[in-house]
Amino acid sequence: MQDAAGAVMTFFESASAGNATITVNGGSGGGEGGTIFFNRQSDGGTASLALFNNGELDIGRHGHRLLTVGSLEGDGLVFLGARGLAAGSNNRNTAFSGIIQDGGISHGTGGSLSKIGTGTLKLSGANAYTAGTILSAGGLVINNTTGSGTGAGAVAVDAGTLGGKGIVAGGITVGTGSGTGAFLEPSIDASKPTTLTIQSALTFKADGIYTYKLNTKRARADQVIANGVTIESGAQFNFVAVANTRLTLGTVFIAIDNTSVNPITGPFANLPDGSIFTVGRNNFQVSYSGGDGNDLTLTVVP
Repeated sequence: MQDAAGAVMTFFESASAGNATITVNGGSGGGEGGTIFFNRQSDGGTASLALFNNGELDIGRHGHRLLTVGSLEGDGLVFLGARGLAAGSNNRNTAFSGIIQDGGISHGTGGSLSKIGTGTLKLSGANAYTAGTILSAGGLVINNTTGSGTGAGAVAVDAGTLGGKGIVAGGITVGTGSGTGAFLEPSIDASKPTTLTIQSALTFKADGIYTYKLNTKRARADQVIANGVTIESGAQFNFVAVANTRLTLGTVFIAIDNTSVNPITGPFANLPDGSIFTVGRNNFQVSYSGGDGNDLTLTVVP
């Protein structure tokens, strides 16, 4: 199903998009793009939504707080108003480089994004929605270069894996404290180690896991930058070595660059401060006061 440039498609009352594939195109020559509205009690089902250029999705007048759709992709515009969008019910892997924001026809504020389903959603736009992000399954990859890939609000990783090389403005909480496992893995979707930048605080709950990749052949590793770090009792550190090259003694890897003036609170349960562990041909010593005094570092030792 294709929405032509400038055309409007509206789902209202109990109408459902079912499992349709809906493409919304932008206007040519600077013209108005197509728009799809979900109003009142309508349902997004498992529909695949593809928005291009200035093609739009607007859910601000939906009758429920949350609208579920199968997947989101393209580089168009999403207007949430004061509603939440849950994407991923068809379990596809998709990428969206457009802008997700509040506003739209309802002029509402307080929009949110939820990632559901087993697929992975990649976001690379400077998103501007304000009421936060929830990851409950699958993967969410943040690859923006400006602004915040997850808008202004906090990010809750209740389950699944969050990663990427982008920038997140709000605080990130990994795990719920009682779940079966939630993961922070910067290079989740990359062939080489990457750095995820968090401009606010990072918290690992008891079921939170930091998956950290270190390429011994290139002496490069993942890194998380965060403005304050809390590691609650039970949280785990998952070290993944790529290759098995002997590293130069004294090499220091900063696993978490804590930009706060405060020290990291609490160690990972399986990574005590001062301990030494061996992976392949290398021994690493752990410090939660490394770097400029309050970073988590791994130093290659004899």
